[in-house]
Amino acid sequence: MFRQFKDNTEFSQAIATLARLYKLYLNLSKSDKTEDNIEAHQIWRELGDSYWDILFALIDAKLENTPDQLQFDYDERLFVDLGYMPGIMEIHSEFDPRAFLSAKCHGGIFPVMNFSDYISSYWAIMNGKEAPDPNLGENLEGRINAVQEDLIKAQEVRDKYLIEIADSFNVNLNSRQAAEDLDNNLLSAMKYSLRVPEYREGSEDIRLQISRERKLFLDTENAVMLMISSAQQAGDNPLPVFEAEAFKNMHETTKILAKKLLYSQMDERKIQRRNQKLTESCTDMTDTMRKTALKEMLEKKKEYMTVPAKNARCDMSLLCQSAELPADYIESAAEIERLSSLDIEMFNVPRVRMYGIPTVIFIPGQGLGTYDWLDHSLLLPAFPAGGIEKSISYALGTFRWDSDEDQKLRTPYGQIKDNRKKSTLAMGASFYKDYALYMTREIKGYRILPRDTHKVFEQMFKPKPDEN
Repeated sequence: MFRQFKDNTEFSQAIATLARLYKLYLNLSKSDKTEDNIEAHQIWRELGDSYWDILFALIDAKLENTPDQLQFDYDERLFVDLGYMPGIMEIHSEFDPRAFLSAKCHGGIFPVMNFSDYISSYWAIMNGKEAPDPNLGENLEGRINAVQEDLIKAQEVRDKYLIEIADSFNVNLNSRQAAEDLDNNLLSAMKYSLRVPEYREGSEDIRLQISRERKLFLDTENAVMLMISSAQQAGDNPLPVFEAEAFKNMHETTKILAKKLLYSQMDERKIQRRNQKLTESCTDMTDTMRKTALKEMLEKKKEYMTVPAKNARCDMSLLCQSAELPADYIESAAEIERLSSLDIEMFNVPRVRMYGIPTVIFIPGQGLGTYDWLDHSLLLPAFPAGGIEKSISYALGTFRWDSDEDQKLRTPYGQIKDNRKKSTLAMGASFYKDYALYMTREIKGYRILPRDTHKVFEQMFKPKPDEN
């Protein structure tokens, strides 16, 4: 691999150093002697620096002629995104790299990308060019279309439930008209609820139209819920609880997806504003200065990319963990969409209103996911400690805590007796763990958290009815 750079001295030396150290590490790690095992651990730590030495050498080689776009090929992505170096380092026998790297996933409203996608995007924007579509996720238009399709499917299922229930119980409700009214006026109801710019900044006619459609949605919703309640109380053959709950859950899903669609649409101008700011900051730079700025960005990212391992107290190397398979991208993207739906208010915090939806970046290494406030991104390690669900919920917890500018979480959480004497950092670390437990266990009905903590989390995160 990397044959095109075999004549690049810096890059060749970095690869040679990795190969020499890794061979020595393997020999020592197989020894029964304690001193050899200790030395093997020390060499593995040295190998951790090899990742960055090779990455910077690779970027220097690819930017030698200063191209406007920086694209990584198959072998390069395998190293940049996973820390794999086939032919030099061992990899898991069941790992299929080509299938893994060709995966395309849908993270709901989250922009999803690999680390190589992130670097390519950053360089293009620095040069005033359109960011290339990520290899892994979708561009903004693709994300919006995917959420729209999800919403249409959810409405179809919800409407089917509604019509079947109404027809079965001969209720005094035009179920087909009710389903149509819910479908047609859902977005207006959510626009009002979220106070989107279209409503806040629109003309009086637009505001009135949104208000009228919202009222029709709420009136229809109330009539439908009354019908469901009546069906549940029918004398001889009442509507089973599980069927009523299935309808209510699907109806709630349509509202969550409608909010996600609106958040995605509002993200467009925030993305443009962020990109324009970066482009303008680099306008007067020479080619050499832009290359230096890219490296400085990566140096800052380097610090945050050690946090997942530190949080999980595990190996901080970004090189591949040959004993494990990396987490499936598609499964991970679906999981972040599911977990975020359980805490939809995270998209309504001032940080999102100002900077947009955080980007999800899958990075090499292992540990628990985290939030990087420097560039508003969620970092998810390729080898999650404790599984995908735990890693992602931990990342969302760090985002929730760091973006709590209005103190809606810090104040009630800090009033818990056990938290009152904790420092800000200690309380944050405690919150990440409790949030992960709440999102992965408590929300499913398990009681893991202390009673006072559980009570506060219920107050903070239990879904609240939309504003009437």
